[in-house]
Amino acid sequence: MPSINRVYQLRIETLSPLCVLSGSRLYEQVDFYTDRETTYVFNSDAVLDLVLQRWLERQPSREQQLARLAEREERLQRRKQKNIEDIKRFEASPPKDPRKAQEMEQRLIAEAKEIKEGLARLKAERSSLETESTTVVVPPELLQNSGIGDLLKTRLLTVDDLRTVPGLLRYSYAGRPEVKSGQSEILACVKDPADRLYLPGSTLKGALRTVLAWALAPERAAQVLAQFADAEDKRNAAAAIERNIFYGRKQRHDKRVSHNLLLDVMRTVHLSDSQPVSQNPLLAQVRVFPRGSPMTVEAVPDGVTFTAVLQIEQYPFTGQIARSVIDFGDWAQQLQPARLAELGRQRARVLIEGEQTYFRQHPEAAAITRFYAGLAERLAGLEGTNAFLLPIGWGAGWRSKTLDNLLREGNRETIFVQAVHRYNLKLHRQRSQRFQAGDRFPDTRKLVMQNGQPWLPLGWVCLTIEERRV
Repeated sequence: MPSINRVYQLRIETLSPLCVLSGSRLYEQVDFYTDRETTYVFNSDAVLDLVLQRWLERQPSREQQLARLAEREERLQRRKQKNIEDIKRFEASPPKDPRKAQEMEQRLIAEAKEIKEGLARLKAERSSLETESTTVVVPPELLQNSGIGDLLKTRLLTVDDLRTVPGLLRYSYAGRPEVKSGQSEILACVKDPADRLYLPGSTLKGALRTVLAWALAPERAAQVLAQFADAEDKRNAAAAIERNIFYGRKQRHDKRVSHNLLLDVMRTVHLSDSQPVSQNPLLAQVRVFPRGSPMTVEAVPDGVTFTAVLQIEQYPFTGQIARSVIDFGDWAQQLQPARLAELGRQRARVLIEGEQTYFRQHPEAAAITRFYAGLAERLAGLEGTNAFLLPIGWGAGWRSKTLDNLLREGNRETIFVQAVHRYNLKLHRQRSQRFQAGDRFPDTRKLVMQNGQPWLPLGWVCLTIEERRV
């Protein structure tokens, strides 16, 4: 039986550092340790287990401890016997000076009490050793000094251990994080349970959805675009635009269409997570350009290739019964690989031209200008293929995840200004209210820095759609 899905293989090559954040952070001394040139991300549980094991190996055995208790008891018994003899001599011949006699008596009584308490403690310790279970108690010195730097000071752990003992080191990267203040931290990217890098299918599908929305909005959502500043909030404004672009037409009231999301044509598009790659992350020093704060993130280096699977259901487009319930119009043609690639190249061209315009005004970012010039050349070479460029992931920017220029074309500039004010699009109420027609939006970029200078933008990939036999 032939497949009811069209199945393709996606090849995704990173052209600049790519970061899909996992939502977790790595903290210095807890998750990673840095020396002058390298940052080591370690398995903290395995490190503590090793340190505890070595601490226990240094502790005397139960037999050794009992032998030491016997030696202490013998010394106390000798002291006790001597104390008894001293008391007898004192009682037989006390000093004639009353003050000296009183001092000697008090000393002998105090010593006898001390010896008695010492013997009692020894008895308790012996009883505890003879009856204690095998439960391991974490020593206070490890509980109080569990940071990796503190553990290195105990000499129970060395930096060489992190490099050589299996299971301690998760991965490492060249360089060290920029310290803002106090403890350094790293924003972690997604990895599989074996700490291998991969791309989530949801990230890829979201990028494709944005390409399609941008390409089809002028035709399918023109009226809604003219009213998008009138919604209650920006989420409702976006939802209205997406309904006009992606929703099929319900042909009749049918219980099988139990939720409006079933009308969304993108439910027919299925993207797998990519295959993981055995590649250490890049430690990327990122700044909000031109005058923003630094941050350190994990990223997929440029030059890495991932593969994923794209499946597009055919039954909703070809099945007579399915079409009698929801009509998706020409979406079967829009989702053809050649068409997707064509729309993707159109979108990439506009994004690249916009970034070139932005960075021409910033001569201090000459490396970024060169990158986009090279990217434009590469894009031109993809004409007529099933490949296109697009920015994805964290730091790729507001433009890559929205309708971008379509929101401001023609007479929509006034509407866009209203939207910035109403929806607080600058994420700062006063700045949003100050926004005026013609102002640049957004006016910052997240850039990877090298030696303190702008080096690369984030998230650009080349995506190729290939036929796959199943």
